[in-house]
Amino acid sequence: MRTPTTFSLAATMLFVLAAPCLSEDVIFEDAFKDGLSKKWEPVGLDKKDYRVKDGGLEMRVQNGPAKKGTPVLKVILPFKTTDTVIVSVKVTPLDEFTADGEFAGVDLWTDGSPEFAAKKERVKGKLVFAPGKYVFKGKKGEEGDVEKYEVKYTEVTKDAGDLRITVDRGTAFFSVGPSPKDEYTGFFHSALQRDAKECGFCLTAAGAPEKANHWVRFTDFKVTKP
Repeated sequence: MRTPTTFSLAATMLFVLAAPCLSEDVIFEDAFKDGLSKKWEPVGLDKKDYRVKDGGLEMRVQNGPAKKGTPVLKVILPFKTTDTVIVSVKVTPLDEFTADGEFAGVDLWTDGSPEFAAKKERVKGKLVFAPGKYVFKGKKGEEGDVEKYEVKYTEVTKDAGDLRITVDRGTAFFSVGPSPKDEYTGFFHSALQRDAKECGFCLTAAGAPEKANHWVRFTDFKVTKP
């Protein structure tokens, strides 16, 4: 994942909060009610590590930290990182995450690997939304220095809403929502490679302790184009 670039916080939040209100065209969705769509492709994922059950996709959390080649379930779709698309999915751990760094979520997939993530992750013993929100702690003129930012995490709540990645003209935004009050909360954003030849999204879960058998559930996967 690339380091964060500096954008106007007001502009970022305006986009994240306004985007869900726009009319949308669905370019792909899977409610997992009639099995798994044939568009999905497992990458290094063993058949015993995922299953479709009762309108959801259940996936075993891979043991050990995420690394290059961590198994995923991907779907390639007709868009570019310079377009505007939104992916949303509900992620529910079926077992408690017991190791810091254990996570489950959705990634933007470009040219054969994940580029930008939206996750539920255990950090310092708490289940949080990750990546967290970068808060500037430096002096005027130091906004471009990543070391001048502090990461603040928000604990996961049941009613926060789906994990969402909004790809918008070369930038990706991580948010969650809608809540029961129809609210969306924005967290992290980053510049993307603009010349990717293959784009899509993937579902992934990793970081479980050795010999642990933890599972997560994905429901209501949808990709739209405003």
